Amino acid sequence: MSPRGSPPELHVLRPGGPLETPPDRGRLLTAAQVAADLLGGTVSPAWVRRHVPAKLVLGHSTVRWFETDVRAWLEARRTSASGRMSSY
Repeated sequence: MSPRGSPPELHVLRPGGPLETPPDRGRLLTAAQVAADLLGGTVSPAWVRRHVPAKLVLGHSTVRWFETDVRAWLEARRTSASGRMSSY
């Protein structure tokens, strides 16, 4: 401790190079938003919680999905489904 009981001086540590911004992954969506906005209301929020991968767990009951991750998952499913259909 420094004089008069004040805390010691704090120093901010930063990496040596420039800071990189994280990639833009779109909006953070709730299960209800994924079900309504990206899946057209064809499934329930409970289905989204059980089946859509890449969820971000923020707490024991707080789960979100990045919009671009869900769109990429949907596109991959469409691509694999169309590939199976064309092989018949």
